[in-house]
Order: sequence, then structure tokens, then C-alpha cells
Amino acid sequence: METNPDFNKYMDRYYTYSGQWDSPSKCGLKVINRKDGKTLAIATEIYRQNPGTPVTEWCAPLATQVMNDLHCTPEQFIFIEHTPDLNSKLAFYGETFDLVNFDLDENRLVNPKWLRLLPEQVDEMMEV
Repeated sequence: METNPDFNKYMDRYYTYSGQWDSPSKCGLKVINRKDGKTLAIATEIYRQNPGTPVTEWCAPLATQVMNDLHCTPEQFIFIEHTPDLNSKLAFYGETFDLVNFDLDENRLVNPKWLRLLPEQVDEMMEV
């Protein structure tokens, strides 16, 4: 089972963040500045290459950090969580994309809510 995804159209760099208990953590990241003025960030779980907290478990703090690093407002920011295909016979190891919506608590994104997307929907969001 492949657990180290390569750079691809959904991931073109690594992004480091402080995970739970300030553990050094890393994910894949793709940032797209869309024509409509919004910024789309796709955070990809990289499994064994991530020494710390998984993306899903640290979604809101990670999204807040990415948003702040990109100098976006919450209204301009779109966050997608991506889990790559692990090439397993088990269905739950397949590729997934989730649009994550948050509540706002002062300047922090909180209370993530995941909405499953099809790859085609993500591709469309990348082109807007």
C-alpha cells in the first residue's frame, strides 16, 4: 500500500504546522488564487511523511494557519481536505475530498463541518 503521495494537481508543496501539543506536522498543500477573488487551499494528508498530527484531527487550527499565512479573510478563503488513494482493496482507503466549512471565533476558524465532494467538483472549483 502506497503511503507517500507524490506531488500532483492537488498538491504542489509541503506545508509545516504545529499540531496537537505543538508537535511538528506536515501536509501537502495546493493554493489557487481564483478569478473570483477567493483563495482555494487544498490540504493533503501525506501519511508516513507527516511526523505529527493528521490533517483531519487538526483541521480548524491548520485552516486558520493557512488562511493567516495567505493573508485571507474568512470570506475569501475556501478549504478542502484531501485524502489520497492508498491503492488498497479496502474502500475506506480510497481518495476523498471534503469541503470544510467553519464557524468564526474572533480570528480563528472553529467547528469544522465536512461536505464530501467528487473530484470533478474540486476540479471545477480550481478553475473558477
